[in-house]
Amino acid sequence: MKTSIVFAVFLSCFVVGQMASEIPEKFFGRFTLDKSENFDEFLAAKGVSWFVRQMIKLASVTKVLEKNSVGGKYNLENLTSKKNTKYEGWELGKTFQAEGLDGEQHKITFNFKDGTLTEHHIRLNEPDTSAETYHYTIENDQLVMKMVNNGITCRRWFKRSQAKK
Repeated sequence: MKTSIVFAVFLSCFVVGQMASEIPEKFFGRFTLDKSENFDEFLAAKGVSWFVRQMIKLASVTKVLEKNSVGGKYNLENLTSKKNTKYEGWELGKTFQAEGLDGEQHKITFNFKDGTLTEHHIRLNEPDTSAETYHYTIENDQLVMKMVNNGITCRRWFKRSQAKK
């Protein structure tokens, strides 16, 4: 009897855990950068030069998040006027290696918890000092990306540019 109760509790926890490990539909779609808050300050806190900050701020940015054709896997594209990246077939909680927008190889992990999708990067050439985490939420049908560095919080709002897939 006790074994049955323990198994039932375990099964319930497992099912709830599995249900929470999917990205909600509202996150899927194509989102184009609309506005930023403290972005220049954020880049300056990272040590980015004034000239490079101006170039980065002028770049157009579109994010495309979609389900992969394989169940439980996802794709994310970062489309910019300078460089594009596409992360295909990743799973929540599983780290993979890919090229970042900076042209360097990164270890990348996505997770979803409490209504927030996180994208964690560690540059392979600077593993002790390069960790960054981007936090995504949906507010008023906009994708909001939050980043923090050296006490500076930056937010970037992306408008949905076409219907969800």
